[in-house]
Amino acid sequence: MPLFDLMPALLFLMLNVFIPGPNVLNTIATAMGSGLRAAMACACACGAGLLLWALAVLFGAAALFAALPVAQAALTALGGLLLQYFAFRYLRKSVGPEARLTAIHNQPVARAFAQAFMVMMTNPKVLTTWLAVISLFPVIASDVLHITLFTLMAGGASFTGHALFAMLFASRTAGRIYLRLYRPINALVGIGFSLYGLKLLAGLLLG
Repeated sequence: MPLFDLMPALLFLMLNVFIPGPNVLNTIATAMGSGLRAAMACACACGAGLLLWALAVLFGAAALFAALPVAQAALTALGGLLLQYFAFRYLRKSVGPEARLTAIHNQPVARAFAQAFMVMMTNPKVLTTWLAVISLFPVIASDVLHITLFTLMAGGASFTGHALFAMLFASRTAGRIYLRLYRPINALVGIGFSLYGLKLLAGLLLG
């Protein structure tokens, strides 16, 4: 079943959604300063933006695989390197300065949606994440059915993840908990990404 084929890729994508980047931090800041409605508008914008990213990247990858079969191996190598890049960034956050949360006050719903959509569409982390997802799980771009299903799943996962942040960070208690867990979460994710990336690169060299 296509859904079972897509679940590992979806879990990897959701992990990247839940690790704070520009989109998540914008949603959190909006929730803290402008309330739940504005933050939910951010979640809707993030879901719509990631859906558009998925359509563009997955159809492009499918065309690339069809025209150049060796591209799949090249993308696997790229995925391994990107995981090392992600690992470095997460580990740096785990030992860097303490995270700070700054609220965005008095943000109307329409402006919150527009700002979140702009952040999503111009966020370089989104592009590097998609390159990693495709290189690690090429099945998501194998045919139109897989592309369509994963596009809908990705958009839904993005909305769900950001909506959870919106609901949680409408309260100040969640902000304090987040600051306590910020470093250990980034450290664990960084170590996991590094190990998996090394496994991928070793498989290419030994295979």
